[in-house]
Amino acid sequence: MKNPHVTVLAVLVALLMLTACTSGAMGAAAKPKPGGWLVLSLGTDPPIFDSALATGIPNLGIILQVSETLTRISPEGGKVLPALAESWSVSPDGRTWTFKLRRGVRFHDGTPFNAEAVKFNVERILDPATRAPARPAFTMIDRVVPVDETTVQIVTAGPFAPLPAQLAYAPIAINSPTQVKKLGANYFTAPMGTGPFKFVHHLKGREVRLVANKEYWGGAPYLEGLVMRPIPETAARIMALEAGEVDAVYHVPPRDAARLRTNPRFTVLTPPPQRKIFVGMNVQWGPFKDKRVRQALNYAVDKKAIVDKLFLGLAKITDSPVPHTGYGYFPIKTYEYNPARARQLLAEAGYPNGFKATLHYGPGRYLLDTEVVEAVQSYLAAVGVQVEIIRMEWGAYMAVLRKGVQESPVQMFFIGWGLPTLDADLAVKDYTEESWAPGGLNNMFYARDDLTRLILAQRFFTDPEKRLYALRKIQEIIMEDAPQIFLYTEPQIHAKKADVKDFIISVTEMVDQLHKTWLDR
Repeated sequence: MKNPHVTVLAVLVALLMLTACTSGAMGAAAKPKPGGWLVLSLGTDPPIFDSALATGIPNLGIILQVSETLTRISPEGGKVLPALAESWSVSPDGRTWTFKLRRGVRFHDGTPFNAEAVKFNVERILDPATRAPARPAFTMIDRVVPVDETTVQIVTAGPFAPLPAQLAYAPIAINSPTQVKKLGANYFTAPMGTGPFKFVHHLKGREVRLVANKEYWGGAPYLEGLVMRPIPETAARIMALEAGEVDAVYHVPPRDAARLRTNPRFTVLTPPPQRKIFVGMNVQWGPFKDKRVRQALNYAVDKKAIVDKLFLGLAKITDSPVPHTGYGYFPIKTYEYNPARARQLLAEAGYPNGFKATLHYGPGRYLLDTEVVEAVQSYLAAVGVQVEIIRMEWGAYMAVLRKGVQESPVQMFFIGWGLPTLDADLAVKDYTEESWAPGGLNNMFYARDDLTRLILAQRFFTDPEKRLYALRKIQEIIMEDAPQIFLYTEPQIHAKKADVKDFIISVTEMVDQLHKTWLDR
């Protein structure tokens, strides 16, 4: 018997390929037109605009239009491309990376981009006093050595082959040292980089506005500027697109996408997925200290039903802490829906009648997040675990997740982790104590000494087979310990008006090369 969801997926893929071919042919014949403002709708209001302190696509996607990284990932994934660095090479021992920087590039304040600026920004994110959530992603860096104005060496503690890809990660974007020093702790209110757009303002709950940088080294943007409006409610976001109030929207439900595909006024975008959605559990809190409880909650949730009913089969059930698009991914296991097994494990752990817990989340950030959270709540109630959902505005939610283990009120939380570097190191580094909030993204406060040693060691294995073996063991340990309710990899489904040309959302979920986007109006 044929799987109907496979059929749906095949049809959607075929439609996507047809759409891609058609839009490509039209784009080749059309000449870009300068002018106009692009209005993009996000599901949440970005709370902070300092790359070193920001987390999540709503923040980082905006930041990368203002500040840039040394390298960037190709839109389809798989390639590391030049950005502020034109080229790079590595020493025979694999530890010293030499980056040749672009000449003549200036920050928006007129100060020069150079090797000293790279050193300043890398050292800033590595400084524990900065409290950068992404700091653990870069702790393999030992030192930064400016050679001359346009040459900088980054020396790692051991041979770390993925470094060029790691440097494409938005938190290590290069900001104006002058502006950072001038504003200090308030830098997040007025970021300044070398990017194609300049920051104008953030009106909380209303809009973020950027204006074109006419002196951009990569060529002046066609657009006059960019406006990003937060619309948390999915239905309202789609209505705004159809009413012409916005030009593009993130996170379109599959059923709405199918309808929009039939309308020539719109184009649906489906880049490769790489964000793993889960419910984290604070393993330092009460029942979650026991692995059996955490495993029980995984068995209690019917992931297949969520994927089939909400996502029409387009999401992939999680079988590893590493997204399946990443290097080093191995399919380890899935927790099949088994409420009887869940009740048995809860009883063995001393909770035959279940227990009560809270679950924090910020609506609008992920595709159908409210529906998924409510489904999880229902499944857990069926095995005796009564969950109180605490709904928060995204910025407030992020502030709660930044609290350390002693201050955190969080028992469970709903979130997604992406893999913008497409290397497993970025996914597994968050399962160490070094990554515990507020100095990292590990809000589960989960760690094991043997696991930490393995995570740190794999970074410097020069033998690919040895590194892959270590990565597999890491994934096996995490899946067995179950510090999360592993759910699914979120499908990327976005939409834009058909007259928005050369608008590309990459595998990293970022808008790629926005200075080349134009409006055919």
